[in-house]
Parts: sequence; structure tokens; C-alpha cells
Amino acid sequence: MPDPQRAGGPQPPQRILLVTHEASRTGAPRVAILMARTLVERGHAVSVVSRFPGPLLGEFEQAAPTFVEPLHRVRRRSRRVSVTARVGRVADVGVALATMVRHRPDVVYVNSTAAAVYLRPARWLRRRVILHVHESEAVAGQFLSSVWSPPGLAGIELVACSPSVRRDLARLTARPEAEILMIPSVPDGPDVERRATHAPAVVLQPDEIVVGCCGAVEARKGADLWVEAARRVLAERPDRRLRFVWVGDVAEPIAVRAGEPITFVGPSDNPYALMRRFDIATLPSRDDPFPLVVLEAMLLGVPIVAFAVGGVPQQVGDTGILVPPGDVPGFADALIRLIDDPVERARLSAAARERAESVFSVRAFAASIVELVEGHPSGSASLMPGLEQRT
Repeated sequence: MPDPQRAGGPQPPQRILLVTHEASRTGAPRVAILMARTLVERGHAVSVVSRFPGPLLGEFEQAAPTFVEPLHRVRRRSRRVSVTARVGRVADVGVALATMVRHRPDVVYVNSTAAAVYLRPARWLRRRVILHVHESEAVAGQFLSSVWSPPGLAGIELVACSPSVRRDLARLTARPEAEILMIPSVPDGPDVERRATHAPAVVLQPDEIVVGCCGAVEARKGADLWVEAARRVLAERPDRRLRFVWVGDVAEPIAVRAGEPITFVGPSDNPYALMRRFDIATLPSRDDPFPLVVLEAMLLGVPIVAFAVGGVPQQVGDTGILVPPGDVPGFADALIRLIDDPVERARLSAAARERAESVFSVRAFAASIVELVEGHPSGSASLMPGLEQRT
């Protein structure tokens, strides 16, 4: 819940249109659900529009009135054909404009550059616009350039989800970093811990040391690097009972040899029950601005081995092992170090949980969102200063 003293007491209610690019289980939509709950509890009239449907629609609807943009299947298909792509973009702008005319918001909160089509219509209607960026420079630049050149973002308030995204956004928009607010993403801690008490969908043996990962199975998430590191570990420790488990949609299948204790279990409505059983959580991503899964594992007291990409160093601090990006031998060595040292695993487990609870709390995030929406902060470096103090 927001901190009333920090947020400055109740403010006149505002009509807020919160735009999420989709209702998937990825990080930005889950953060948007926390935003919606926070602002509704604060007394604001929040409406959520999801550009595309997904499994989290029910949770969005519980937080605030929610609807999915019309013709989403047609618009998605039109993007795949160059001849119709321009028509699709015009249709997107028309849908966004009609949505805002219908809801008459005071504030348009665009929670991802993947929903940047709302920026221009919101400016046409002279609405206050907040763009909350969760993507790295290459991805954000692609989305923004398709609807509006980045220098054309004047007058739009920019929020970054991590220090690395703020740096990227400053380069992309030619704005000083001090003019870009930073509100780090946080997981829904109480929900993560509640779901973690359920029985896992995969049966694991008590004597197995489980090295886990959660996320889409794709090159950006480093699934191929993870398998390579796993094979190195298995070759170095053939006498240990090891199990490598990856939870998430299989976007790009990875071949696993017969008999290897490496399992891709597919997507799960509740990955936390299985994450709780991990002895070591991994993040082998090539690019990941501020992955919630790292903080979720830390909340569950699971030590982290990760490539030091994006905002992961600010997430982990000194409570896990960070490896230079792409250094697979170093990644494997870090895993072996923790596999061989249960005392170190226990120490990092306690430190990770304490850091996640103290620095990345829902309460701090909620207060930051309220201060942004109600207080119009101007250029403060971060609305969660504990992050910068503890990195």
C-alpha cells in the first residue's frame, strides 16, 4: 500500500487510462497490475486497456475495469505483411484515439514502449502522458521509431524501470538522465510467497541439487548458453545428483540429449512452487533490462548466478554471483562453486531474501507510483532511493 506521509495525503481523484501492451505473464504487465491496484486504492478512477489479450486478463479485471482493444487479431496479422503494415499502424492510432475519447482520461499512463502508439493521440488531446519504459535501447528504439521519432517525445514524462534503461533512454531521446525518473520494477511479494506454498507441477527428488531458470526459451534469454553451461557442470561433477530445470514458453526449442538431466517443463500458471525448490536460480540472458524473475527468486531465498546484463547487478548486489555477459565457462564455474558449498548457498539465500524485501518492496513501489501520478516530480534521480544506496 502507498505510504500516505510520503505521498502527501489524499489528492483529488483523477481519471487514469493505464495502457498495457498485452496481458501476458511477462514483467511489464505484472508491474501494471500493481500500478492499477495502487491507484485504485488511492481513490483514482483507473481504466486498463490491453492492446492484446493474455492469461493475466483476469488479474487485471480484479484490479480495475479492463478491456482489450478491438480487432487485435487483424491488427497483429497486418503487421506481418509489409504491404498492410502501414494500414495497420494507422488503424492502431485510430483505435488509440477512439479509446481515449471514450474514457476521457486526465492521465494516460503508457506502460511499455510496445504501447507507444498511444503517445501521439494523447498529445493531440492535450492529456498528461507518462511513458514507463521496461525495454533496452534497441527494443525501445524500434517501438518508438515506428510511431514517433524519439526526439519527438518532448512534453512526455519518461520513467525507466532500472538504471541501465534510464541510461539507454537518455541516449535514445537526447535528454539528460536527471530528467528521466527511475522507478524500479518489483514483484508482488505477498502473491509470490503465497503461490510458492503450493505443490510443484514437477516431481523432484529430495537428494537432487536443482539448478533452475524461468523465462521464455529463446536466444535473448540465453537458453542455448544455459544448456552449454549445464553440460560443462555435469561433465565436471559426474558424481553429483544434479537436475537442470527451465520453466517457460518454448519459443525456440533447444535440443537435449537422451539421458541428460536437463528439462524444459514448458509454461506454468504458478512457477513459484517450483522456484522455491531451486537450490540455485540462474539468469543466462544476453539482454534483460530488469527481470522480475531475479527478484522473485531472491524473495524465495534462492541464490542467484547471472550474467551481469542490464539492471541485474543493481538487483543482485552482493547477494549472488555475477558473471561477465556471455562467459559460459565462468557461469559454469560459478554454479560449481555453489553446488560444492552448501554453506555459501545458505548465506547467499538469506542475504538475497533480505535485500529483496528491504529494497524492492511493494510498499516502496506503490508510494513511488502515487508520488509520480499525484506529485508531478521533476527530475529526481529515483523515487526508490534505497536501490542506489545499496548497489
